[in-house]
Amino acid sequence: MSYPLVLILAGGQGTRLWPLTAKNIPKAFLCFDGTGISLLQRTISRVKHLTSPEKIFIISNRLHEQELKDQADEIPYENLILEPEAKGTLACIALSALYMKRKDQSGIIITMPGEQLIKDEITFKNVMSKAVYFAEKHNTAVALGIKPTFPAIRFGYIKIGDQVSNDGNFSIFKSEGFTEKPDEKKAKEFLSTGKYLWNSGIYAFPIKWLFNMMSELTPDIYEKIMQIEKSINTSDEKKAIDSMYPDIRNISIDYAVMEKAENMLVIPTDIDWNDMGTWTEVSETWEADQNSNFHYGKYISLDSNGCIIYSTQKIVALIGVKDVIIIDTADGLLICDKNRADEVKLIKQKI
Repeated sequence: MSYPLVLILAGGQGTRLWPLTAKNIPKAFLCFDGTGISLLQRTISRVKHLTSPEKIFIISNRLHEQELKDQADEIPYENLILEPEAKGTLACIALSALYMKRKDQSGIIITMPGEQLIKDEITFKNVMSKAVYFAEKHNTAVALGIKPTFPAIRFGYIKIGDQVSNDGNFSIFKSEGFTEKPDEKKAKEFLSTGKYLWNSGIYAFPIKWLFNMMSELTPDIYEKIMQIEKSINTSDEKKAIDSMYPDIRNISIDYAVMEKAENMLVIPTDIDWNDMGTWTEVSETWEADQNSNFHYGKYISLDSNGCIIYSTQKIVALIGVKDVIIIDTADGLLICDKNRADEVKLIKQKI
């Protein structure tokens, strides 16, 4: 089995992390802990244990080309793919696959978001190696499912079916389908059954399988991607992408392909995974004081607990408050009930 191809998606805008994302810089390019190492750079470091740099590809928006080059300087420039506008994960993965198949047209692709944190990198490496093996053996997609620890309502879920294999370290199951973000009642039911996993958005699948599924399930998108392929590495490449790409439907690969794939597999795992989706998740990577106030930067507190504080310039002083998010940046100030962290995206939309 040869080394897999890896695609890192680095275009997510992090709408729930305003005001740090006020300048529309993709979340993957940001650092949340003062180390100067961005989420994207951490992802690159992580996947270098899976394959060689020549087989690592990154896709982001054309507006962020220079930032991408600066942060991914160890990745060959020709492996940095730039889409003219956001069109959902199916389009960006399919466009990237056109370039990736030139490296290995029979290869296995691993796709993953570039803004997640994974602390248990040894287990991650081992489970992804297993996912690549089964994707090749069964000619299908293998999803990485995260064992849920609480009834989350902001993640999609994958239901596990019959067991396909168990090598003592990892069990592989048939997927019985995807469920979009559930309400709290449904999420509690999912957790109690033990048959549902959080969808990490990390997949392994053969390149040929992807295009075969697209031709069957999304022929309109497949046709446009095939038109673009004719121009790859020619003088007409940019012109063809600019012409075809805006007309592609905006749809996720989950909804368009993975949810409809009848023979898809899933591997449950616990890799200390954090999707860094809201300030609540981000704060879990910071220190907490004796009153469970998670903080980054300067702050003092009197009789306050359960708060999240981010401030790199000013001192934030709290007196008698509970379960509040306070995020202070040069571009804005957020004050939010911690239980409504997911609604920050609505503020970003208003702005």
